[in-house]
Amino acid sequence: MSLFKTAIALSLGVMVLPADPDRQEQLYSKAAAAAHWTATFCDRNGATCDNASVAWATFVRKAQFASKLAFDVVQRYSDGERGEASAAAYVLEGRAPERGRTLRNGGTLQPDDLRPGWRGSTPPATNASFSQAREAGGA
Repeated sequence: MSLFKTAIALSLGVMVLPADPDRQEQLYSKAAAAAHWTATFCDRNGATCDNASVAWATFVRKAQFASKLAFDVVQRYSDGERGEASAAAYVLEGRAPERGRTLRNGGTLQPDDLRPGWRGSTPPATNASFSQAREAGGA
């Protein structure tokens, strides 16, 4: 964020603050009460925080597994290791296993199956050839 944008944002923040000392005190006490209420949430809702900590621990374990999996796949691909490859390694390499050999996960795709079917055999018409075809057709 540029210095000018930061100055504008701070100015707007100062402009919305109250000028009256009584309203400033009221705003300060409400902000302090809100901060205290937020900080003591787990004291008031122990079961909710316990469930949240279990869910967070599960999320962290899954994130660690996902990062390890991604790192291992990238390492295997970049090291050039060509042992019994997983389906992910074949996808990363852009090739299929030899005919008759199946992937570890039971897939049986062949190289012909992986070729894209949406590419045409003739190049698309250019604007010039389109105009010539349109003139020849009388349109």
